[in-house]
Amino acid sequence: MPKDIKVATTVQHGKESTVHWWNETPWRMVQTNLREIDMADLDAEKFAADLEAFGATVVNLNAAGILASYQSKLPYHTVSSHLTGSSLQQILDACHKRGIRVIARCDFSKIPVAVYEQHPDWAFRKADGSIIEQNGFVQTCQNSVYQTEKVPEILRELLTTHDFDGVYCNMSGFIATDYHGGVHGFCTCDRCKAGFKAAFNMDAPLKPDMKDPVTLRYMGFQAGCGKKLRAAMNGVIKSISPEIALDKVDFLRTESHSEVDIPIWVYSASSNCRQTVGAERQMVSDNAVVDYMGFRYRECSICPEALALRQWQNVANGGSCSLYIIGRLDSHLDRSGLEPTKKVFQFHKKYTDVISGLQSGAEVLLVYKDQLGRSDAESYGWIRALTASHIPFDECRLAGLNEMLLAREKTIILADVKMLKPEQAVMLDVFAQRGGAVIVSGEAGLGRQPLDCLGVTLGIKRKGCMSSVLKVEEPEFPRCAKAPLIAFGPEFQEVVPGENTAGYMKLIPEHPFGPPEVAYFTEVTEFPGVTLHPYGAGRGILIPWNIGAFYHGEGYTNTLNVMQDVLFNLCSIPEIAPELHESVELVLSRKPGKTVLSLINASGYFANSYFKSIPMTDIKLTLPGSFEKVVALNGGHVTLDGNTVCLDRLNDFEMIVLEEQ
Repeated sequence: MPKDIKVATTVQHGKESTVHWWNETPWRMVQTNLREIDMADLDAEKFAADLEAFGATVVNLNAAGILASYQSKLPYHTVSSHLTGSSLQQILDACHKRGIRVIARCDFSKIPVAVYEQHPDWAFRKADGSIIEQNGFVQTCQNSVYQTEKVPEILRELLTTHDFDGVYCNMSGFIATDYHGGVHGFCTCDRCKAGFKAAFNMDAPLKPDMKDPVTLRYMGFQAGCGKKLRAAMNGVIKSISPEIALDKVDFLRTESHSEVDIPIWVYSASSNCRQTVGAERQMVSDNAVVDYMGFRYRECSICPEALALRQWQNVANGGSCSLYIIGRLDSHLDRSGLEPTKKVFQFHKKYTDVISGLQSGAEVLLVYKDQLGRSDAESYGWIRALTASHIPFDECRLAGLNEMLLAREKTIILADVKMLKPEQAVMLDVFAQRGGAVIVSGEAGLGRQPLDCLGVTLGIKRKGCMSSVLKVEEPEFPRCAKAPLIAFGPEFQEVVPGENTAGYMKLIPEHPFGPPEVAYFTEVTEFPGVTLHPYGAGRGILIPWNIGAFYHGEGYTNTLNVMQDVLFNLCSIPEIAPELHESVELVLSRKPGKTVLSLINASGYFANSYFKSIPMTDIKLTLPGSFEKVVALNGGHVTLDGNTVCLDRLNDFEMIVLEEQ
């Protein structure tokens, strides 16, 4: 770490807090995942100069773990045989000379076969007792002596001999997958089994079964092991220097990546950043935009337009840039995506003073499940609907819900969040009572801790629906007037509205859908497809079916119409840009004296391809507040008429800054 670092202190919320380098450094990260051959001819001065020219302020490079990129003296820490170029410390010195912070990329998830043969008890064990071995490396267990006792020794050696500014641990946790897509279940090594037995007096499950309570208990055990290990690791690091950052503690690294046979998520970077930074944007977001197509095609870049789009999403939603490539900038063979990405880095560099210190200006919060797989269709559908409607919003997991966050919001959306704790249910009811709107979809708020603000009684759950639809007649749903029959998918939760609870839409139950001669319905029930219950100064709104998942899966405006009528009419959310094309994402940010609007043009995304964005012209945006000056930072011409902003042209991205009166 640079020797001239000074640690500052400030007072925030009545408490003294330390300001570290990662709180003040504009975050423009380039992660160079160096192959062992990249160290053979690496020139430290050129490496650092290339980063500086690109606009990077932080670099993440290989240091320890699978292979040591320095002359380690630890017998179990295998030194790379390609260290014939500049040394790791020379790289650090060259970067620090240019003001670039350096993060040590460490990967303790694997060890060379030769090390495994000396320490077989360090390995992850599958249910049959076998190991996971790929290309000469064996997967380790997070509970092993290696990770709990030897890794701290490696970190201490690395960080006392090299001036690193931070540490990133790749593939931390219980890694139960391999590079070929294989999934291997729980680790069954002796230390895992003994630890679980000691903690819960239960035998560890051999494979995951989400319906088995022992599985859920074991997953909690694993999470606890991970937290304990991370805390111990942070203790070691901070004992060396409080100015060494650790991922998941001082900054949060996520990825917007592609993988063969995995569906594209166009809002990946935006969503990752919103989840990471929070509404106040206090945490550093390092959402790495991955250059390559997938593990098997690490040399092949995805299209330039996709890389640039994700970087603009990073800037607008997280205030940072982050690129992840295999190899070095100078030797990266597929250079197609570098120049468009560099353009975003340079924009961030030019307007750091504007971007730094921004907080979310959203008044809508999307809350989703604590446990997510690769995707969550219900929350994805809501993200798509809110984005297409140009409604600024924040995101958080259920576990992150707190009163301070709720105080910033006016509308809360629970995306099929079933398992509310008593204190969470009370928090949401109080939010509604004080004037907020609580929207729940699917079975959210209907489980063991029902929300009083919904004002309904639970009935049966209809499953396997094929032709059931909802009939809309109410004036509160004007967007549905020309398409009054709403499909909802395979499941529907019957509810009975309580006193003062309004029911909208009526369930048309199963009826013939073939042959065409008999494809009609004869029955309309009283079961509502949407309910609204006034609660104190606010309201609770229930959509007792998975509207988000259905919209994400099918994508029809038929479903979007319902979501927009709920948001704009039942919740009275202001329409900022009713005429703007749905492919444009709008992000609202604020800091004292300034309101900042970011517009991200995703019109180039078509089917599963990314092309050049289609320019949007004559854009009108209406904002609450009083403004005296407006300027566009990325080439557009903008005027102000009261609280209406007019932008002449939007290409890929625009950032509009309004000076408040």
